[in-house]
Amino acid sequence: MRSFSGVVMSRKFILSLTLVIFASAATALYAATPSQKPIVIYSAPTLRNVSNQLAILAGEPVDIRVFGSVAAANLIKSGRIPDLFLTVDSELKHGLSYRREYLLGHFRLTLVCQKGIESLDTLKTAKIGLADPNQAPIGYRALAAIYLIAREHFPELINEVQRDLNIRFQHSGDTLLMELSEISASGRFFLRPNLDIVGTLLESKGVDCIFAHYPFIIVRNYTQTYSIIELPTNLNFETDPPFKIVAKLETGDIEVRRFEASALSFSERGDRLIEVLRLVNLASAGIKPAG
Repeated sequence: MRSFSGVVMSRKFILSLTLVIFASAATALYAATPSQKPIVIYSAPTLRNVSNQLAILAGEPVDIRVFGSVAAANLIKSGRIPDLFLTVDSELKHGLSYRREYLLGHFRLTLVCQKGIESLDTLKTAKIGLADPNQAPIGYRALAAIYLIAREHFPELINEVQRDLNIRFQHSGDTLLMELSEISASGRFFLRPNLDIVGTLLESKGVDCIFAHYPFIIVRNYTQTYSIIELPTNLNFETDPPFKIVAKLETGDIEVRRFEASALSFSERGDRLIEVLRLVNLASAGIKPAG
């Protein structure tokens, strides 16, 4: 006579086998149905929290591919088109044939420094890591912030920045032109292709401070390990700067405006995801929702 435990184990085995068969059948059915291919999302690394929430809410399979915003935009231009593109640099939408845009919101720029550094005065002496403005939009906002802060608090810094970064600031009337196309770093300034690598430079103590936006600070958990120095509210690019700023880059001129995170749709499935985005907690990614 079989024991009670033996019967239970037998039932568990049958149930497990049934689930395996069901999962295999579902997988086979899914693989055989072209219309059920996963929705492809290109997500900026700093918006991974947003894309993860979106994947949970989507109600169908989602394939999240994490790229820097510039790299993702270049992939789209080359013909590798997703259903949805989540970016913290909405100005990259120019030249992309998207169907719809949904403005996620705005966020601010800060100065992130090693522990013990607590004041903007450190800009006068600290080793500073910067993203290349010709490769990363945060680069030209950081340089604009340096100019705006120096103009108000320590004007002597402007000449040092121009000399050691091989750039030029030309402020005439209500417009600032920043000639950045031939930027190179020397002295106490360190230039890297993008913010991720600049962050690694800070983490290895290669520099004292970097400029970083709040979504990056959250995704790297910097609030626990570094000093976060807030910029004056009129200079932190959560709103447009106090006057027109134009960055002259290798690829042409661009007006430097507030930080904007956007979702760009390239298909009907992407359009549907935009509607779902309204349910996502953007504050968890350091974004102040639009409107």
